[in-house]
Amino acid sequence: MDFAARFHAFVASRRGVAVAVLVLIALMVASANIVAARFLTSRLDLTAEHLYTLSQGTRNTLAKIDEPITLRFYYSTRLGDEVPSYGVYAQRVRELLDQYVAAAHGKIRLEVYNPQAFSDVEDRAVAFGLKGVPLDAQGEQVYFGLAATNSTDDQQVIAFFAPERERFLEYDLTKLVHSLAFPKKTVVGLMTTLPLEGDMMAMMRGRPSEPMAVIEQLQQIDRVKPLTSDIDAIPADIDVLMLVHPQNLSDKTLFAIDQFVLKGGKALVFVDPLSELQASHPSQLHPPGSPNSSNLERLFKSWGFEVPSQTVVGDRRNAQRVGVPVPGRGTRPLDYIAWLNLQAANLNRDDMITADLSHIIMASSGIIEPLDGAKTTIEPLITTSADTTKIPAEKLVGLPDVAGLLSQFKSDNKRYILAAHVTGMVDTAFPDGPPKPPEPAKPEAAAKPEATDPPDGATAEKAAETTPAPVKAADKPAADWLKTSAQPINVVVVADTDMLDDRFWMQTQDFFGQKIAVPTANNGDFVANAVEVLAGGNDLVGLRSRGTSARPFQVVDRIERDAQERYSAEERALQQKLKDTQAKLADLTGKDQANPPTTLSPEQTKTIEEFRADMLQTRRQLREVQSALRSDIGRLKAALEFLDIALIPIIVAAVAVILGVVRLKRRSRRAAEA
Repeated sequence: MDFAARFHAFVASRRGVAVAVLVLIALMVASANIVAARFLTSRLDLTAEHLYTLSQGTRNTLAKIDEPITLRFYYSTRLGDEVPSYGVYAQRVRELLDQYVAAAHGKIRLEVYNPQAFSDVEDRAVAFGLKGVPLDAQGEQVYFGLAATNSTDDQQVIAFFAPERERFLEYDLTKLVHSLAFPKKTVVGLMTTLPLEGDMMAMMRGRPSEPMAVIEQLQQIDRVKPLTSDIDAIPADIDVLMLVHPQNLSDKTLFAIDQFVLKGGKALVFVDPLSELQASHPSQLHPPGSPNSSNLERLFKSWGFEVPSQTVVGDRRNAQRVGVPVPGRGTRPLDYIAWLNLQAANLNRDDMITADLSHIIMASSGIIEPLDGAKTTIEPLITTSADTTKIPAEKLVGLPDVAGLLSQFKSDNKRYILAAHVTGMVDTAFPDGPPKPPEPAKPEAAAKPEATDPPDGATAEKAAETTPAPVKAADKPAADWLKTSAQPINVVVVADTDMLDDRFWMQTQDFFGQKIAVPTANNGDFVANAVEVLAGGNDLVGLRSRGTSARPFQVVDRIERDAQERYSAEERALQQKLKDTQAKLADLTGKDQANPPTTLSPEQTKTIEEFRADMLQTRRQLREVQSALRSDIGRLKAALEFLDIALIPIIVAAVAVILGVVRLKRRSRRAAEA
């Protein structure tokens, strides 16, 4: 009895200890979670593209916030209930917003709302400008957007988080925060001799002249500041220098551009081996017959690329269809290989400038060619197809031979770069320092006094004071200048100016007596996007597309492709056989195959029955083939379900059984020894 009592007491104490240990473990886990949630913001991101890790550019932007920003996330949970893919995307948006709040250290506040129909929350969402989407036939609106404000009531909105832009989710959020943290309007310094701001000749003759659509579009969101072409320093308030068709720039102006870029200034440069825009708008500065090419060869070489002079690209696959006059027969349509009708396949989908564009038109464009050993990164934005050739620019002067260019076309089998985003560290294009100013004009020699009337001392001293001394270049203190860029340069270069011409991408339509310009291509959007991305600084430029949270089942896709290759030929043959059998049966029975005519002979009836049997057999074989297509995927699905659902419990149960058996054996051994 004493032994039994001691044993029961021992067991009871063991149970008590076990319960106490479990309680303590639960408290420790809860405490660890509370401490981690409060003090630890780091997360382990094991995704291939680090989808859930903020980029350094975003962290830099959040670190610069001086005033509080409020983010109001409006998400209708019914949208996720009805369309689960939106629920997954909404979860990613919410998690990313939480990371912004944590990384901003109190400068960003997040509010989450679930708009219900006809509620005050829905009214506020509509007031902010969020886009409601009808969910069902009754027209119930659901919302999935973001409204953000700062302390001065500036407002930025993402009307609806479209899944198509998931690759640029972090960029869109960081741009929104950047716009509220730094609400100053972007100043675009425009240096050009082309009539982008209006035709000066027309205005001098009293005719109305309006800016081109590209400039009008920029003026709606930015401040465009004209700059002369002979300046020796870029004004300090310029955020983006827009340099269009630079011709015969002096060394002092080239040096000013060089130093502006090296000191962190952003530039959008348009050059052209053959500017049709200049030729179609003659002026006093550009009279008819004057050279219409432009280049920045000295600066481009220091930036790691070149634009070959007098060379135009021709693209057979993307040639624009034009009407060519035919004597006595009007016109006939032909492909003009020097005018390029570029589609989505020619645009970089991974750069924010061109990611959402679908159509660009360029004319007599040049080529951007990276130099060997360049330290910069030349990221193509717009490229040709591989069916291209180089054309001497003189062949396109005046009235080009469209038919001759087409008949003589011989492909280089190479894709050429038409526009590029250039980043990286560079050296100055002026290694010897600022260009020396021109020698000042020598003063006229003073008249020699007559020998009979020599000047006295006072008169000579006065003459010496009034005679100006020549200013030497060395006497003038040199301004601070950089030999190497202070940070990676940020430049967008386009080898064409004609894409800015309204006639290539705009059409004027009459709307009840009012002339309305309708874009036919995204040329203006390209310029606006380039200015926006450049003005955002290096922090925004570093945010490339990050991929999507939707992860494809690559093994399943591979199995499906293999099965499709094995069975597709057989499936097509069976489908064709079934089609032929049905056609023959229709010939015998007419439209009503179920009730054949009563006038058929026994042989025809037998043939019909054979056709029907053959058709049923063919359908059976087709079902078997289609079933075989899915069998491998079905087996993989079953295996995955087994691994996800049953394998772990089976392993845990097996381990528990093994441990139980071991413990029983130990107890039996101890009992036997006792």
